[in-house]
Amino acid sequence: MSAPQGLERFHAAIEEVEAGGRLQPLTILHLGDSHVSLDTFTRGLRQRWQARFGNAGRGLMPGVPFRYYAPDGYDIEMKGSWDVASSLPRDASGPFGIQGFRVSSGDGDAAVSLRSENPVSAVEIEAYGGPEAGALFLKLGDAAPLKLQTRQAVPGLVRFHVPAAEVHDVRLAPAGTGVVTLLGWTILSPATPGARYDSHGVVAATASITGRWDEDVVRAQVAAMNPDLVILGFGTNEGFNNGLDTASYRNELAGFVDLLMEAAPEASLAFLGPFDGARQGTGEACGGGWATPPKLAAVRSVLASLAAERGAFFWDGGAAMGGRCSADEWAGAEPPLMYADRVHLRAAGAGRLSMQLWNSLMGLQENAAESSACHPDDAPD
Repeated sequence: MSAPQGLERFHAAIEEVEAGGRLQPLTILHLGDSHVSLDTFTRGLRQRWQARFGNAGRGLMPGVPFRYYAPDGYDIEMKGSWDVASSLPRDASGPFGIQGFRVSSGDGDAAVSLRSENPVSAVEIEAYGGPEAGALFLKLGDAAPLKLQTRQAVPGLVRFHVPAAEVHDVRLAPAGTGVVTLLGWTILSPATPGARYDSHGVVAATASITGRWDEDVVRAQVAAMNPDLVILGFGTNEGFNNGLDTASYRNELAGFVDLLMEAAPEASLAFLGPFDGARQGTGEACGGGWATPPKLAAVRSVLASLAAERGAFFWDGGAAMGGRCSADEWAGAEPPLMYADRVHLRAAGAGRLSMQLWNSLMGLQENAAESSACHPDDAPD
């Protein structure tokens, strides 16, 4: 297995894991838009990494911050009074981290409950604390609740790492002593060292969303996670914006990359060029009234240029689909690989592309990879 250009550090980490030279899981952080918000596309990556290295768990959004959020392997329920805030609106304010959401409550009857298919060896909680913040109760299985304090003199990220005796049920609840603000949590499983793949996406997001995240929080989150690979999957929504200023877009994304690399200097970085897409309206025609948004190619060019400048890896999602107008072909395939909107992937299409991306990241040929990997392509929509 040879390391693709830009992924040398990631592959050095893989070699270290396979040689038994470290205890930390192989750790991947993937941020982006709707393609990352659910597990339809990321499922194939996670299953392959965990089939090869073991399941070390994953980071999760706070509670259930949006409809249909149902990460594989976990049943999550949020009850009681919670305020859910998204960083998507341009006027969004207050603390946000890499998850892009926060949930807040001071209601002693509120709770977030989780049941994990796999045993839980530890729970990590990320909250935003301050002088008026309250405490929360963490209950692991049948053990007595543990009280965790988020009140502190200076507002900022508060992290807790709590070992668990391979339980399956986890419950978080405000203690009723003030408002608790949850940014995210991580459920760790006892694979040694295993693979941990955190994927956080916000529907309709562009890279500009990162400008509404608290830099100190992001820096602390990423540094604590210490990823071996950071994948950036923004670009689809920018590509559908005919008025996109590509110079501003490049500068905006470059600034966020600087922050990530400052927090995780030993990580490899991968830029994902957006998948092909089509819409009714302006652009180069694909037939049937469908056209390619004119800025998609420009976005890919910006991402490829940034990758070359930063010594990072670039993967062209549009080329992986077959190039321009492939979205129209995928939507009309039997069975369809893409939804009729020519933007979002069906499970079969997502499985095909996640296989191609995994092979590219791992430096493998498709046939060789498939001989030893799981096959998530047949997952239901």
